[in-house]
Amino acid sequence: AVEDALDPRHLPKMENYGDTLFVVARTVHLEDGNGGTRIAYGNTAIFLGRQFIITVRHGSMRSHAPIRQQLEATPWLLKHGPDYVLHAILDFIVDGYFEVIDLVEEQVLVMEDQALESFLNREQTARLFTLRRDLFRVTRSLGPMQDLANRFVNIELPQIDIEIDPYFRDLADQVRRVNYRVAGLRDTLTSVIETSVLLEQQRQGVITQQLAAWAAILA
Repeated sequence: AVEDALDPRHLPKMENYGDTLFVVARTVHLEDGNGGTRIAYGNTAIFLGRQFIITVRHGSMRSHAPIRQQLEATPWLLKHGPDYVLHAILDFIVDGYFEVIDLVEEQVLVMEDQALESFLNREQTARLFTLRRDLFRVTRSLGPMQDLANRFVNIELPQIDIEIDPYFRDLADQVRRVNYRVAGLRDTLTSVIETSVLLEQQRQGVITQQLAAWAAILA
């Protein structure tokens, strides 16, 4: 488990080691690159026992300090124990997906408007394909994340009190909502690409007709 916790590329999973539960969750964030803003990944490994919780973060740009402040400000929630803290951390990680998807959605809507108003240039078209590829990668991360969330709901774990179950059911619903939004964004991007192609074909058809007309006049 320690070896897995030190691996920054490990996919989401859960393993039970007697009194200790080991969880790995995948995190996402946006970072600037040469080709514009890209979706980047990290992971957070979590060791959970009856009286402790330890997290090991790799590549995540979001500190857990806000979670700690929130929990310390609500002692009636913190008294549930480390298993509630685990839920709060996982919920915080899933919220990070929503933040990334919100920003990507704004970019996609701008591109959709540009595709309808004028023809996309090479740079804009490349950006569309890059975003769609990034969203496919997000989907590959969300699959294991959804399996992880579902395991908390469907499997009895000695480290998780039954009174925490509703919180983990809500977490599973959150991951499903992220999945639906990512799927919708992929469909929108595909639609923008197809619209751009159709408009370009229409433009080329008009040019061909004009050339044919001039050829007839010259003949």
